[in-house]
Amino acid sequence: MTPKKAVAAGFPTAEDALEIASEWAPAQLVDSEEIGLRLGRMMADGQIDGTAMAPSMPAEAGAATHTAAVGIGEAVRNAPTPPVPMEMEHLRSLVARIVRASQRVRKDQRQLSGAERERFNEALRRLDGTPAYKDLVAVHEDMSHRHHTMNGMGPEATQRFLPWHRAYCLKFEDLLRTADPGVTIPYWDYAGDHARPDWVWKPSGVNRPNPAASGLPTRATIDGLLVRPTYTAFTFGRVMGGVRPDGLEVAAHNNVHNWCRGTLGSPMTSSRDPIFFLLHANVDRIWDQWQLTHTGGPNLAGADAGLDPWWTQAAGGLTADGVKDITVLGYSYQ
Repeated sequence: MTPKKAVAAGFPTAEDALEIASEWAPAQLVDSEEIGLRLGRMMADGQIDGTAMAPSMPAEAGAATHTAAVGIGEAVRNAPTPPVPMEMEHLRSLVARIVRASQRVRKDQRQLSGAERERFNEALRRLDGTPAYKDLVAVHEDMSHRHHTMNGMGPEATQRFLPWHRAYCLKFEDLLRTADPGVTIPYWDYAGDHARPDWVWKPSGVNRPNPAASGLPTRATIDGLLVRPTYTAFTFGRVMGGVRPDGLEVAAHNNVHNWCRGTLGSPMTSSRDPIFFLLHANVDRIWDQWQLTHTGGPNLAGADAGLDPWWTQAAGGLTADGVKDITVLGYSYQ
């Protein structure tokens, strides 16, 4: 029997808890409730590898979807049995996607070690000046993509804001991983961390003046957004019974850019500062948190749903519907 370690005099700190968890097996903790929520959402969407599930699901499959919220073990136990192997194979594929997404993790930038920060910065330095990097940065400066609630962009731009930037961050992360396959975009949880992450490498020409005295959202702001009942209320704000633009885009995105000032403070230049991607990874994380307990999404159709310039098949075929689930896209947040 392995001897037990002596119990510390005080309660474990976060650092102590991390060390304790590192000794467990499996090494990465599994939150069965979160897996159940993700599995249930993916099965409800009925999409896998671009094809829909069979339209006539047996009652057992419906029960599996319902019980997925309890945990993955219950979902698997209640999954349909032969002679309906397609649904079971579908379930296995969904589970595989969840496991794969758990291997590509975006972390809170405060939790990165010095070595992890240097790897991120080194990937940025390697890409700086390359045509691929310059072209991707310039994509955000092209306002014809209608990716913000701004004058002349129409109401569809409000609906496109979150899916477009999810696709943009994913494209940027994929580019980073050509320089270092182990790198992911860290996120800046600005509601609980009021220090701009200036450790991030600063390219030539990027301006980072002192931030504004106030303007960052609070934890209460984020908590309030996460209980909004509809996608539009969450991302934009109230639109019926009196318009009130206090949703995620303004209250926990625009205000953060404006607080940062400098290069980050202008839609036409903000993507030139790599901190942009830490900011938007957090926006994406907040949307993912909302999605876990809500089923709504952007109201887009036709060309409006195509996330240009990536919606042609040659460019990846990304649409608003295609990026609605980060698990399907293959990454997760710590």
